[in-house]
Amino acid sequence: MNLLIWLQDSALGTWVAGSIWGYPIVLSCHAVGMAVVAGTAVMLNLRVLGFARNVHVTLFDKLSFITWAGLALNVLTGLALFSGDPVKFFYHPVFWIKISLIILGVLSIWLVLREIRGTAPSPADRHEMPAGIKILAGFSLAFWSTAIVAGRLIAYIEHINGA
Repeated sequence: MNLLIWLQDSALGTWVAGSIWGYPIVLSCHAVGMAVVAGTAVMLNLRVLGFARNVHVTLFDKLSFITWAGLALNVLTGLALFSGDPVKFFYHPVFWIKISLIILGVLSIWLVLREIRGTAPSPADRHEMPAGIKILAGFSLAFWSTAIVAGRLIAYIEHINGA
């Protein structure tokens, strides 16, 4: 608890919570990061599931740095948002659901990219992916979309149950 209070009282926590511009700026950057991560994850997963077969799946491996850059932005801005009210977030069950889903989403993207890494583009690349990777892609879509919904619910559920 002392660590949470320290974080809240830090310069960053005070700026995010108390400045007229702190929270909106950080939240906007967080939304951009999530759009990048979720957007690239959706494109990759839909390709694995069979959409846009004319796009070589190996292209996503070459562009994965964009996904990881978006994730880095989200981690940094997420920590900044957390610092604005760490006690509220730490004890909010939906926050931990969101974090768990993000971890599962990151793991699923990493596994999908690992499966396609190093494969040379070929005519076979335009056809069906193995069933296991397709199942993983389906779960990945569910993880990311549910994490986004959970992130939005944090603000509203506190008003319902007093979290």
